[in-house]
Amino acid sequence: MFKEYFVQGDIDALVLASKNGIPIATCIKKKDRSESFSALSATVLGASEVILSGLDKDRPELIEIDARGSTLLIKETDRNSVLSLLGDSRELNYLKEILYEIDTKINNIKKTEPGRGA
Repeated sequence: MFKEYFVQGDIDALVLASKNGIPIATCIKKKDRSESFSALSATVLGASEVILSGLDKDRPELIEIDARGSTLLIKETDRNSVLSLLGDSRELNYLKEILYEIDTKINNIKKTEPGRGA
């Protein structure tokens, strides 16, 4: 499923990882970076959860990091996995649409195949 999205837009990385940072599914331009990208995306999500819970706030829905021309989006798909996407900032709305579409597809797969989970 990831490959179809990866070729559609200007996406540098699309990663589903466990909350422990272990890659589950990856499409990334620099293949040797998939493990570190997975681990660090999970770390950013975990750190933001700690920051927000320390202030009695809800868990983050979406983490958006702007890096001069690139945007990193990180979203929890469920309590055990994290979805990350890195792409061109000029396509921010499109990148968000893709992220939420993939998140929905992943959760639908989990609902129809109970033994399959991230």
